[in-house]
Amino acid sequence: MVFSSLIFLLLFFPVTVVVYYLLPKQLRNLWLTAASIAFYACGEPKLVLLFLAEIVWNWAGALILGRIHPKPWKKLVLILCLIGDLGILILFKYSRFLVQSINNLFGAAFRLPAFVLPIGISFYTFQEISYVIDVYRGETPRKNLIEVALYLAFFPQLIAGPIVLYQDIAPQLRNRSTDWDGVSSGFIRFCAGMCKKVLLANQLAVLADHVFDLSAPGTLCSPMLWMGTIAYALQLFFDFSGYSDMAVGLGAMFGFRLPENFRDPYTAWNMKEFFSRWHITLFAWLRNYIYFPLGGSRKGKWKTIRNLMIVWILTGLWHGANWTFAVWGFLWGILIVLERFCIHPEKRRRAFQVCYRILFLMIHVLFCCLFRSPDVIFAFRMIGRMFSPAAWILSRAQLPVLSIWWHESWIYLLAGILLSFCVPQRLCQALLRDKDSPDWLESAKLACLGLCMALAISFLVNGSYNPFLYFQF
Repeated sequence: MVFSSLIFLLLFFPVTVVVYYLLPKQLRNLWLTAASIAFYACGEPKLVLLFLAEIVWNWAGALILGRIHPKPWKKLVLILCLIGDLGILILFKYSRFLVQSINNLFGAAFRLPAFVLPIGISFYTFQEISYVIDVYRGETPRKNLIEVALYLAFFPQLIAGPIVLYQDIAPQLRNRSTDWDGVSSGFIRFCAGMCKKVLLANQLAVLADHVFDLSAPGTLCSPMLWMGTIAYALQLFFDFSGYSDMAVGLGAMFGFRLPENFRDPYTAWNMKEFFSRWHITLFAWLRNYIYFPLGGSRKGKWKTIRNLMIVWILTGLWHGANWTFAVWGFLWGILIVLERFCIHPEKRRRAFQVCYRILFLMIHVLFCCLFRSPDVIFAFRMIGRMFSPAAWILSRAQLPVLSIWWHESWIYLLAGILLSFCVPQRLCQALLRDKDSPDWLESAKLACLGLCMALAISFLVNGSYNPFLYFQF
């Protein structure tokens, strides 16, 4: 079940909200937990028992961590908890990749059964690790199994984030307030995310799939490849940021303040700023539980470089069990290190910063080829053809195809570019000139959102293409 499905919008969502507010406060966590488990079971009925076992495993492990005091024993319990969490993640997500890599490297013929990848396993595994490590560091463990289960299984962010750290959400599990302002603002945020997902991401996906699914980049001209790659980069952004908006909005409707996951990343002026605005909760998790424990930037330049490279390679592998993701993380790690220790764009003149911004955004678009391609060779063949002078010469057969693609997709590409760079918001700010928003403008925004939501629902009723990219992670 996905948020942009009719069964969620017309059945699961309204029933969950109505029953939640009809129940007394002491039963609301139980209801949300049951609804969240049911939500997960709709997508993974065969693996829901495994997920429940993981919840119990971490709940019990955290209770033991909270009761024992000798540090060696406490560390042993933590290691056992992490082995359980990471072992399941590696078994289901990375074991096949590891075996295939060994077979290719040594000419072996090892085989594994085909494991079904549990939806959202990378997201909820990181939350399980966050819980036991925070308890190890001094947070109070929850004796109430329902509260732990709600933290790990809360359906708005269960299968595609944002990744919620236990230390940030712990106070809200027992005490949170709900009011009409929270519910209404949460609903508006949910609708905005839905429009991003259905009206932009889904439509851009059609163009991106046309390019990448042909499996023969040598047959396409450079303009087609650039259109498809830019469409995929925008699809990735609106798909995931739209889902995050829906998750944050849903959380607000139940009194939870979930963390922001995107803050207009395409307005960034350098790579460091870009990734401080993109998938914020993933990088916060990696900073707190990988980068800082390794020493961060406190132990000299070379160890800082080592720590950055480890974090970036892990970032790539977190996204998928494929060499394309490992190479993606490795390349970004090198560029981040160069920016931090050699380029220092924030200290340069404005003209340099403008050129640098164009360059790193182009690199981001090109690296999206690695995300979408089946293997590294395909990705680099595609990137090479995008810059090939010969590929810019259009044949008579390619001209009408390019014309059709542009005719069908230009409005989505243009809208995606303008919205990702926050052009409409900046125009409104320039017109207002720091004055308070007039009432008519707020009413116009709500009316526009209502029209977009109606259009999005009509797309869903008509059965439009509706994938969720980040479910694969």
